[in-house]
Amino acid sequence: MRRLTVAIAGLLVAASAFLYAGTTGKIVGTVVDQTTGNPLIGADVVLEGTGMGGSTDADGYYSILNVPPGTYRLSVYYVGYAPLIVEGVRVRIDRTTTQTVKMSSELVEGREVVVEAERAVIELDRTHSSSVVNSETVDLLPVTEIEEVIELQAGVVSNNGQLHFRGGRAREVAYIIDGMPVTNAFSQSGGSNVNVETNMIEELEVISGTFNAEYGQAQSGVINIVTKKPARDFSGSVQTYIGEWISSQDETFLGVDDVDPFAEKDVQFSLSGPIINDKLGFSINGRFNDWESLDWYERRFNLIDGWRISAYQKWVQDYGEAGEGEGVLFVPDSLQTGDLSRGPLRTGTSSSLNAKLIFTPFNSVTLSYQGFFSFDEYDGPPDGLGTGADQFRRYQPDGSGTTRDWEWSHFVRFSHVPSETFFYNLGFSWQHNDAERYYFKDNTVSRYPGQAGIMPLGAAFSGFSAGTTDGLYTGADGRGYRDQYVLLGNFNWQIDKHNLIKAGAEVKVYYQDVYGQGFRVSPEWQNNALPNSPLAPGDLTFDEYWDLVVGYWQTWEDSFRTTRFIKADPSEANLFRDFSLSPIEYSAYIQDKLEMGDIIINGGVRLDVFDPNEQVPINYTTESTNLGRDINLKDAETKWQVSPRLGISFPISANGAFHASYGHFFQMPSFGEMFNEPLVNLTPLQLDGRRLGNADLKAERTIAYEIGLQQAITPSLAVDVTAYYKDIENLLGIEQLTTLDRITYTRYVNRDYGNTRGLSVGFTKRGDRVNGGANYSLSFANGSSSNPDELALITVSNQIGGESGVFGQRKILPLEWDQRHAGKAYLNFVQPGSWSIGLTGFVETGLPYDPTFVARFDLNEREYRKSAQKPTAWSIDLKAKKNFQFGGLESILFLKVDNLFDHLNADDVFPSTGQADQLALLPDEKDLLESELRRANLFTFEEITLNPDFFSPPRKVEVGFEVRF
Repeated sequence: MRRLTVAIAGLLVAASAFLYAGTTGKIVGTVVDQTTGNPLIGADVVLEGTGMGGSTDADGYYSILNVPPGTYRLSVYYVGYAPLIVEGVRVRIDRTTTQTVKMSSELVEGREVVVEAERAVIELDRTHSSSVVNSETVDLLPVTEIEEVIELQAGVVSNNGQLHFRGGRAREVAYIIDGMPVTNAFSQSGGSNVNVETNMIEELEVISGTFNAEYGQAQSGVINIVTKKPARDFSGSVQTYIGEWISSQDETFLGVDDVDPFAEKDVQFSLSGPIINDKLGFSINGRFNDWESLDWYERRFNLIDGWRISAYQKWVQDYGEAGEGEGVLFVPDSLQTGDLSRGPLRTGTSSSLNAKLIFTPFNSVTLSYQGFFSFDEYDGPPDGLGTGADQFRRYQPDGSGTTRDWEWSHFVRFSHVPSETFFYNLGFSWQHNDAERYYFKDNTVSRYPGQAGIMPLGAAFSGFSAGTTDGLYTGADGRGYRDQYVLLGNFNWQIDKHNLIKAGAEVKVYYQDVYGQGFRVSPEWQNNALPNSPLAPGDLTFDEYWDLVVGYWQTWEDSFRTTRFIKADPSEANLFRDFSLSPIEYSAYIQDKLEMGDIIINGGVRLDVFDPNEQVPINYTTESTNLGRDINLKDAETKWQVSPRLGISFPISANGAFHASYGHFFQMPSFGEMFNEPLVNLTPLQLDGRRLGNADLKAERTIAYEIGLQQAITPSLAVDVTAYYKDIENLLGIEQLTTLDRITYTRYVNRDYGNTRGLSVGFTKRGDRVNGGANYSLSFANGSSSNPDELALITVSNQIGGESGVFGQRKILPLEWDQRHAGKAYLNFVQPGSWSIGLTGFVETGLPYDPTFVARFDLNEREYRKSAQKPTAWSIDLKAKKNFQFGGLESILFLKVDNLFDHLNADDVFPSTGQADQLALLPDEKDLLESELRRANLFTFEEITLNPDFFSPPRKVEVGFEVRF
């Protein structure tokens, strides 16, 4: 903790040298006489409503730097000429907008000329693959979450709720909000520390290829979000909608035919305006969502049934007739006391709030504060990745716990523009994330049937609960959270007309508090949860036995003078975790955007330094009892790497441009794996089979190449063709180790490799009434492992009778997200001010899986890993809007339909058939299984093989109303 405090203090002192990711663009151009074409020297160019502007030089050239993304009015004034206003000047993140202004001599006093800016259909200054979506487009699309917008982009594959860019692992993507990095560095799944709603977005940039030196700690892509700035006049909106799944897929999704229009209720609002005109402005955006899960339950069992089934099984053993207790336990209907009612497996609420203040005391100085807050809470079983874990509660929903997640973040930014050619930014953020899950937070244990608490006894069959509760709470208030502190800044210097230099540095200080106090079953309860001998002589009916065993449980603590569960002692390393980690990252970069007419070169270099601030073993194969001792520990080495980046774009015709880029990209492995276990002295029993972290891991490394062509087909239609290749090394994996005293364990190492290549073709259609885009991707994503926790071992004997050796297998195979062909599109039809219809859709080939062979025992299934593909997937979504006036306010009715045609895709499949709804077994095996199910009197074959999470969601309909003012 001391090093953490010192580091933060050092950051505050060194603030003048730090980095800020791209959040603005620039406007350049020339002002000339419309008749002669001669440059007009000293013309004033003003960006209305911003205080930004400049004057033309001897060549009539002007430039306006540090312009936030958005659409502007550009005003130009020159003595003796009519003032000219250019409307619709669009500025994008990290882009140069070129606007040539032609002025005519003033003929009528006070005459003002207004023209519409011409938007180039291709981006000449783009040297890498990137797509930009603005707030107007997001508003038209049938999307609710930001992830839905990202999924539409070329090269992005969604698998198990995670997004993969061009074949990379999910965590290889950097997330940036208003110039502040917010990537979750702790999780192998990656993602963002900060929740942003779609109504907050001004512009969203998705970089799926190489990227400039200012972006670090990413290998596959960058999500760059700029939120809306305060409006010049008071404005706001309130939007609400209700929604429900309306589908005919009731055979797959339990209860989907039970339609409740208010199954989901959502309210969003925004308010923005000035506090002090032209000096201080604010914006507030919020959302509250009350939802229920697609997965439903059918209550066949109550909590007490777990007690009764456990007692029944013991009664059969002690008092049942000969043979009655053998084989499969028969559960009579009397022990299935559920009322068969149905309802959602999970219900919850989600809320978020974003507030922004921007203070501009002078035109050259801006100070801003931004706060983010979100809170999610739901009751029911967790299933974050949609793998079907929640189906355990399908027939006994009671007894599941509560999950709570919350986060808050604070961003502070200072920007100063001392001259027309130079500006710098400084920024600081604190990002906090916390979560907890519990059934009874005070860990009350139910001592007997009917008493509220955590059940120490339960019953489960065929993967379904028949009477259980969630387990004991292992956390503590104020523990188990993570913080990320970021201090950064940059300077930007337009040296001349051709060179824009950007340089800076960044420091991130991480802190994670890890805490978990587990419990172990007391030996007395382990051996005496049920009486070891008959409770009474002679024959007893089950009801008689039940009365006796309830009394046995009620007095159990007094009889055995102990508790049923015992808190783990700090020495029990397998059950008790109490440690913290505080790694530190430093980075610096310099880059130049060289603009020589239509030839653009982006070149730069980045330095990244990582201090693990942790210790690692010197000898990993010493005796197990020595592994974590101080004498066998050393400080993990500080890692550093240099990554050059280069991109170029130049025209090949009047309406076409070629681009190429190359770069080295580095990213430290996820901290959750690097610091998986605290280094303490472990007993051989505690070490055996354990997986240790490795604070000495190197950075994962990617070298990427890309070439592409942009071509305007018409003034409103363009095509973009890009080919790429990526080589990925030092990926996180595991290795198996054996100590001198023959204890085997595993640890994380840099062992995996991958390579991806592909081609994408994208079309963009611009227009006020019809606009849209479409893309096709051909990709090959291969590697030695999709999951860092996978380890395929091969045992080899060196000689007859000799000792076998164990080696890890590294075989290059298609990765789990290797999607060979994917087509995506969106299309908007707009009648401005009246109505709009937006459509999105995709068709994609299935992802690979490991097939199994039911009747071919001679085949080695290991040789067929990832050799089969899931079925092709497709879907279409729709959003329709109608504008009208209500009470003098602009109002909108809208209809949103996800999965318009109610088509189910196979998100997962049975490896024996390649289908989501068919499990193949040999006839004898199937007959035996069905016979056992009939004897158990609980579930059918169809019920135990149906997993709704194998399928994509069915049709969902939302109807809403919005008022703008």
